[in-house]
Amino acid sequence: MWSTLKTDAIVIASEPWKEADRRYRALTPRNGKLEFVGRGARKGKAKLAAHLEPFAIVKLEIIKGARSTTVIGVERSEVFTALATAIEPRLLALAAATLIDKTVRPDLEDETLYQEFLQLLRFLNTAPVFPPTRNTFVLGGFLLRLLRHLGYDVELGACLSCKDDIRPLAFRWHEGRGGLVCTNCVLERPQEWFAARSMEEEIVTLLRFARDAQYTDLLRPSLKADHVGEFAACVHDLMRFHVPGYVNEAPFWNTTTIG
Repeated sequence: MWSTLKTDAIVIASEPWKEADRRYRALTPRNGKLEFVGRGARKGKAKLAAHLEPFAIVKLEIIKGARSTTVIGVERSEVFTALATAIEPRLLALAAATLIDKTVRPDLEDETLYQEFLQLLRFLNTAPVFPPTRNTFVLGGFLLRLLRHLGYDVELGACLSCKDDIRPLAFRWHEGRGGLVCTNCVLERPQEWFAARSMEEEIVTLLRFARDAQYTDLLRPSLKADHVGEFAACVHDLMRFHVPGYVNEAPFWNTTTIG
């Protein structure tokens, strides 16, 4: 149990707290998501508040008291300048941060998730502005990786039932079970797999590529709007079925409209 902690951090959310304070949540490499208060952060002359705005890596020093955890020192070590000035990548980064905040519980160490989010921010900070369809594809790819980090990885290579490799045009999709089931298993046990539905091979390819490729490679494939719509619906259903903090959320592609 720590009383004072120094750590790298990325602020993912904040809101007003009491009369002059602000409450923050930040993702850290070794302490998971931390919640803390910035005393006087809403005052015009607050020294720490300016360094706690997204998006940047900060050197954070916080102290845990009997009733609250308070920031006592902060210094920016890497600033994502483009995310502060370009609205489209900023909205996408804000959407990813919001979804992390809503689905990740505090104080659970996950350095892999921290590095995943950091990779996304560095990618968005240097990538060209892309259209809404590509935005949805990139954010969906991040959410598939988030599912993996939360322990809900999607099975896209082997049958959920018999574990044999999935063959082209011989599978069904089951979002509730989290992946693909082969046609033979569906036919052999129709009552067990009655909710499994057909899916185009192109959608499976998009799901695999979005989850496993480097972020820079997500700019390469040609995208059809109807395929991305089906891809996004699959990701949304996976989040809805498997992530408790996502219950009753609007479709994730709508979060890119947040300010």
